[in-house]
Amino acid sequence: MGLFTSTIEKMGRYGFLLVSMCLMIGLKPFLTNLVEEALLADVFFTYVLISGIYALDREPIAFRISCGLMAVVIILKVLHHTIGKIHYLHIVELILIILFIMQILSITLKHILIKQDVTTDIVMGGACTFILLGFIWAYAYYLLETIYPNSIKAASPLSNDPSDYIYFSFVTLTSTGYGDILAISPKARGLSILEAIIGQLYLAIMISRLVSLHISDSRHK
Repeated sequence: MGLFTSTIEKMGRYGFLLVSMCLMIGLKPFLTNLVEEALLADVFFTYVLISGIYALDREPIAFRISCGLMAVVIILKVLHHTIGKIHYLHIVELILIILFIMQILSITLKHILIKQDVTTDIVMGGACTFILLGFIWAYAYYLLETIYPNSIKAASPLSNDPSDYIYFSFVTLTSTGYGDILAISPKARGLSILEAIIGQLYLAIMISRLVSLHISDSRHK
C-alpha cells in the first residue's frame, strides 16, 4: 500500500489522471473478450473517476461536489448492472458524467493557466485537458444517441457502452476523420463541428503558451 501511494505521489495528480484515461482508451479494447464489455468499460471509467477526484485534492469545494457526482454515478452504474438499464436513469447518469468531467477539466485548465513556469505536472495537465475534451464530447454523443436514436451511424451496430463514442470523439477532435462512424443528424453534426474547432484551437493556443512560458523561464535562469 505504501509503495502504491508513493508511486501515485511521484506521478503527480495529473500523471495519475493521464495514465487512467490512456488505459481506458488503449488497454480496454484488448480485454473485451475476457470480461463483459459494458462492465469492463465501467471498471475503467471508475478508475478515471477516482483519478479525477485525486486531481482535485487542492480544491475543497470542487472536491466535495465531484465526490457527490461520483457517488451518484457509481450507484447508477451498479443499478444498471443489477436490475438492467432504465432509460431515464441512463440519461441522468450520462449528464452527471459530463458534469463531472467538465468539473475536472475546468479546475485543471485553471491550474495550468495561472502557472508561470513549465513543469512536468503542467505538461501532463495540458495533455489531460485535451483528453478530457475528448471524453466530454464522447459522452455528449452517447447522450445524444440515447435521447435521439440514429443521430450517429456506423458501419457496424454501435456498442452499448461508450467505446464507439470515445473513438468517434477522438477521431473528430484530432480531425482524423476515418469515416467509419458518421454524424447524421444536425445536432450530431453541430457537436462534431464544434469539437473539431475547439480541438484545433486548443492545440494551437496551449502549445504556444507552454512554449512561450518555457522560453521565458529559460531566459530568467
